[in-house]
Amino acid sequence: MNLINNNDFLKNVAQHLNLFNTVAGGISETNVTVAKYKKGAVIEVWAASVTPESFKVMVHNNQLTIYALLHSQDNPELTVPMFNRVFVIPPQVNISNIEAVYQDGKLQVRLPYHSAAIRPKEIEIKQL
Repeated sequence: MNLINNNDFLKNVAQHLNLFNTVAGGISETNVTVAKYKKGAVIEVWAASVTPESFKVMVHNNQLTIYALLHSQDNPELTVPMFNRVFVIPPQVNISNIEAVYQDGKLQVRLPYHSAAIRPKEIEIKQL
């Protein structure tokens, strides 16, 4: 019964159970929302017990990939994917200004629009 009172033991067992559950097909609750605003869009990701260091955000070929990896405390080389989401980036998004911010347990990926997409511009009609 002394093991149950040992916090280090309990943390270690909980970490292994979480890792085995994920490897064996278990799920980690992940909530993803996309909100559109006048100046851009925001993708917000909340995943239970995922640390900021576990999140990865990649942009490649007009696709935004957000994923998280579970790292084993005992074996740093052992990682298990927690979730993976791929979004197609619309043409009005300024890819060079995309930023990711982790705050209050949530990852926010901010996708600002090009200034031309925000303000209408009248195009002059030329007569030939």
